[in-house]
Amino acid sequence: MEQEWRDILARFGQAVTLRGAGVDSTLRALIQPVLDRGRDQEISTPLGVGRQERLLYLGPAEQPLGPDTLVEWKGKEYQVQSAHLMGEGVCPHWWAILRPRDEVRV
Repeated sequence: MEQEWRDILARFGQAVTLRGAGVDSTLRALIQPVLDRGRDQEISTPLGVGRQERLLYLGPAEQPLGPDTLVEWKGKEYQVQSAHLMGEGVCPHWWAILRPRDEVRV
């Protein structure tokens, strides 16, 4: 099953760069927008329109993700909101939710 997962990432994955702890890693991962029914990607706030964009990340188990990891994809940086190692023993992979980096800055 692990070989099939690697084949899927090689065929359908997109190039991403993980940045964290002073180390950059380029790899292939599946990334797609999270679209919730009844929830827009942009909402009105007192300061104007706020982005609510979220992305689903599915990537190889060999490259761990954490809250301090930045994911660069298509020229934009995203912060890891939550990440979990899934499928241990069968098909291990990282499942994460990403948000645009500019939203996370305080």
